[in-house]
Amino acid sequence: MKWVTTCKETTELASRAMDARLSFGERLALRIHLAICTNCSRFARQIEDMRKALRMDATDDAGAGLSEAARQRIETELQNKLDR
Repeated sequence: MKWVTTCKETTELASRAMDARLSFGERLALRIHLAICTNCSRFARQIEDMRKALRMDATDDAGAGLSEAARQRIETELQNKLDR
């Protein structure tokens, strides 16, 4: 892995870092580029923010946003469609 990456390579590394652990060289290259490129730094922050916003804690019913009655209606409707 080269130490100085292009913006395209950096965005790919930042995206991959969300799902898997990067090698030492990849992490270093990512950090170096993010330190000098404001656009890629912004991109990395935005995908991290999106990931946090979309992450739903199954134990936190308030975060899910649906009442128990609404969940039951959805479950019943889905089951009816599956039974057809």
